[in-house]
Amino acid sequence: MTQAGDEAALEKIAAKARSRYRTAEEMVTSAIREAVLAGVFQPGERLPQEQLAEALGVSRIPVRAALRQLEAEGLVVLEPHRGATVRVLEAADIDEIYQLRILLETFLVRSAISLATPEEIDELEGIAAELDRLEEGPDWLTLRERFYDRLYEFAKRPLTAELIAKLRADVGRYWLSLRLLDDGSGGHGVIVEAIRNRDPEAAEAWLTEHLTDVSNELQRRVAERNSQ
Repeated sequence: MTQAGDEAALEKIAAKARSRYRTAEEMVTSAIREAVLAGVFQPGERLPQEQLAEALGVSRIPVRAALRQLEAEGLVVLEPHRGATVRVLEAADIDEIYQLRILLETFLVRSAISLATPEEIDELEGIAAELDRLEEGPDWLTLRERFYDRLYEFAKRPLTAELIAKLRADVGRYWLSLRLLDDGSGGHGVIVEAIRNRDPEAAEAWLTEHLTDVSNELQRRVAERNSQ
């Protein structure tokens, strides 16, 4: 936490978190989590408790509790004599995450296809069209998250959707920092068309190819970065 921009970004996140949570520990946990996932703190970066407490306007006690919670979530590593750092993913971690995502997300797509109404598919098509028009960046990532969140809501499997969101967050913090581009596998309209046609095989094929391509590219970029 050495950059003024990082501190300003953290203070902005904290101000938003204060309005949502009743306790200091909840607010601090939310603020640090969001900062990590947004790339304010990079993989491997130290998270000094004193500086975090000062930036968030709290004592070190809720910061320590928050870091323990974030360690349990897999976002932070706590080491004796070194303190807290943002967890670094290895290529093998990313491969496993995406293998799990393929299993879970193709399962949800099959459920969504059988349950989605024509009006819901129209809504999804509108999001896909906007998504494929946008240039990549923070707004594109936010809209893509909305696309998949809405798609998986159709499946009515909230526990599975929650697991997917956790896995997606684990790797999502790498996308912007590594300037990872989408794989260009025909656009999100392709999967919407498969859903409209009630064609689970086509939807699964697109999603599997899409996630595999992104996984392979992200593994390559992370391996390069971790070797530097």
